Amino acid sequence: MDTQDGLPSDSFLGRLSSSLPSLDGWGTFRRGARPAAVTAILYRRDGVLHVPFVARRPDVPTHAGQVALPGGRVRPGEGAWEAAAREVEEEIGVRRSSLVPLGAGTVVYAASTNHSVVPFVAWLPLSDVQFQPDLHELVGVLEVPLRRLLDPSAWLPSALGLYLPLGEARIWGLTARVLADLLPRIKAALAEDA
Repeated sequence: MDTQDGLPSDSFLGRLSSSLPSLDGWGTFRRGARPAAVTAILYRRDGVLHVPFVARRPDVPTHAGQVALPGGRVRPGEGAWEAAAREVEEEIGVRRSSLVPLGAGTVVYAASTNHSVVPFVAWLPLSDVQFQPDLHELVGVLEVPLRRLLDPSAWLPSALGLYLPLGEARIWGLTARVLADLLPRIKAALAEDA
């Protein structure tokens, strides 16, 4: 990857942004579904690109014990990106003003919960990223190296689709479906820097 001080090149970020629908051009939520938004945040830790995931507490009323991208419901009158950035700040303590939004992915519908979810991708250009998880809702933040997410051999098959084991936890279900759309775009943008 063409980097400067360990950061992805501006051309990588530009290519990735151009491969994604704009913050307002991603489409619409499924009619009758509950609107939600999540964010895949790219950041550098010790010179390596990572993506943070939230590990939800086992005793919360919804999505108990799941590993997911930071996010949540879109409130009435709130834009989808606005909701996604707000949720990042509330869940993992990253100020929304610190995020550089790159674009959106494909809207995913979860029939089991009737959620229509738009994923966003953002760059976090801070040199020393510190997460502060909301312990009322989360067990913590899992920092997953991007190269692990991009490694097809790391994803294992199950009756419910592919999943990525992370110690005792796993990325699966809706989050895996969101990543199935976003990761090839990220990989393609990175490949041009190789």
